[in-house]
Amino acid sequence: CMSDLTSSPGRPRRISNRKDTLVRKYRNYRSRQCIMASEQKKLIVLISQGCHDRTQSANQSKALDWLNSKNVPHSIVDGMDPNQRERRNQLFEISGVRGNYPQFFFENKDGEMIYFDFERLEGWNETNGLSAEILAQHPELETWGKVFGNVVESFS
Repeated sequence: CMSDLTSSPGRPRRISNRKDTLVRKYRNYRSRQCIMASEQKKLIVLISQGCHDRTQSANQSKALDWLNSKNVPHSIVDGMDPNQRERRNQLFEISGVRGNYPQFFFENKDGEMIYFDFERLEGWNETNGLSAEILAQHPELETWGKVFGNVVESFS
């Protein structure tokens, strides 16, 4: 979905503020389309077992509790594990954010990765308790079921 949004490796691009705003809006739009797509996808959670920041640590715990309580299949990459350093760095490159945990990634069958942060996960969790009436009136709302309903442990 979002392969058309990446720039050439090694070539930084200079973008005007207006163009940057438009590009950001388009990326958000495409990200939403890809996340809400009905295709199967895997969920990767990047955490750090050695995280000393209280907010990040609490967010990691909340996120994992939500995923486990709703039986959402996911794999964990521990940013502190030397054996997973290469994978962690790949995920940092995709998100553009280093040293901030937790981070979340959907991986599509074609290998495309889509990043989202804790705030977005928290928003989906909050929509989980909305009544059917409200959801019917606002079909544009991203809900837990719409986003995570097609997450699989592995592609068949």
